[in-house]
Amino acid sequence: MSKFKTSLLTLASAVAIFGATSASAASFEVWNGSAWVSTGTTNFTGPTTASYLGNPAPCDANFAVSITGGVATVTSATFTGSSTCTGIIAYTPWPMSAPTPYTGANPPFTGAPTLTPSLYNVSISGVRIYLPPALNVYCPSSTGTGTVTGVLDSANRFVFKSTLGPCAVQTRTNAAPNALVANPAVRVVP
Repeated sequence: MSKFKTSLLTLASAVAIFGATSASAASFEVWNGSAWVSTGTTNFTGPTTASYLGNPAPCDANFAVSITGGVATVTSATFTGSSTCTGIIAYTPWPMSAPTPYTGANPPFTGAPTLTPSLYNVSISGVRIYLPPALNVYCPSSTGTGTVTGVLDSANRFVFKSTLGPCAVQTRTNAAPNALVANPAVRVVP
């Protein structure tokens, strides 16, 4: 067989393998009250903390999430609990990664709850927030964005702990349920 035909067959095989891998990527579904669907909305709510140089702002967060064709995006993020919390500005939308199986420690970090398998890695990218005048800082910076990494379990709990430049963000470890909880429920379809 000529080198050209061999190269074409190799390329076609690689495309077929890549296409099969992409088509089988895990996705999200949301409960619409009567069935699991690949398009809908949910809210992840729960206790969080954002801190800058050791100055914490413990807040209750509400991440509104839109799921379209199994792909999730945080469309807004609001915070309550104090004037500092209500003054936080979230520059959304924040795309969420396709979930991948999580095989690390359970709980994923000290203070996180023990999660209910199956567990999935989920990253939220494009994140930038402004902590109001009490702290007066952008995380990770006034023009850049960062990624928050976390773990989603089958009980609709999402825990995260990440650094955004000079800031640290995480689900709060001293306030039950120590996670953000989805309502309506979300599941991962492998």
